[in-house]
Amino acid sequence: MGATVMQPTSATSKQAGFTLLELIVGLTVGAILLTAIYATFVGVSQTQRRVETVLDQTATWRFVTETIRLDLARLKTTSMFSGSEEEFEAEFFRGIEEESVRVRYAWEDSQLTRTVGDSILVVDLPEGYQQPAFTYELDGQWEGTTDALPNGIELQIATPRGALTRVFVLEFDPKVESEEGSG
Repeated sequence: MGATVMQPTSATSKQAGFTLLELIVGLTVGAILLTAIYATFVGVSQTQRRVETVLDQTATWRFVTETIRLDLARLKTTSMFSGSEEEFEAEFFRGIEEESVRVRYAWEDSQLTRTVGDSILVVDLPEGYQQPAFTYELDGQWEGTTDALPNGIELQIATPRGALTRVFVLEFDPKVESEEGSG
């Protein structure tokens, strides 16, 4: 009755599989694709690390300059001030009663120390930042030291990407306001 007869297979008949050559080509293409994906992933990771490093450096610089700016905004024409390239000390006033407070900024290597009374804040500059220095604008000239309230203060730091400079201009002219008060 109706048994089906299987066709004999021979070496010349079509097979339902991959040849060794096809397997080798497929594995090679897969390996090349995986290598490209891995290289892309590593490149993106390295770029992300470099961007994070630059952002950390920028954040530190911005924190330092913003802190100094906020303190200098509290100075008055009667404020005491003395400064050198490594440090400066100033008197500012805080609160409604305008309590007199001394603030001191000092560089030691690549560390900035801000001292206000018993409060000390230490900021480490990023790796490669060096030679921080303050200069002071007095009568149109930039000086390395002063015992008078300057018109402006410049902070300069050498970095691997070049020098960073920030100039802080006082929000008043110390000479004009002190002359008006004495006249």
